[in-house]
Amino acid sequence: MPARVLRSLATLAALLAGPALPALADGRPWPVPTVTIYPGETIRDSIIEDREFPGMADRPQAVDSRRVLVGKVARRTLAPGQLIPINAVEDPKLVVRGTPVQVVFAQDGLVISALASPLQSGSVGEMVRARNIDSGLVVVGTVQADGTLRVGSR
Repeated sequence: MPARVLRSLATLAALLAGPALPALADGRPWPVPTVTIYPGETIRDSIIEDREFPGMADRPQAVDSRRVLVGKVARRTLAPGQLIPINAVEDPKLVVRGTPVQVVFAQDGLVISALASPLQSGSVGEMVRARNIDSGLVVVGTVQADGTLRVGSR
């Protein structure tokens, strides 16, 4: 038989046989809490362990890496030994609604800063509205890694 026909038959046989090695995916460890983690609690490496779930080949909706979890904040209660849904954790909020924050405008060597009261909480990179404490004006800024709000163009 020609090689092309043999390759086609091999491909057809593979498709009919189904998944090739499902056992390989079963042995993958998944991070789970060792204690109950409550909403608002920061996830530390010391309260996470890796655990295998036999027969569970694919978990697209669960966090699959300790590295991704550490430093995140629980959005809901996480039970010990249970997989952690992706939507159950979030980045910590550096700007907290009602807690004064420094607003910074910087452009072409000019830097202007003021205090504002955030109207919403936000994590790094998120847009947050805040009311200037002195003028009462509402501004929109991007949360920076240092906890300030940057307004204006970059």
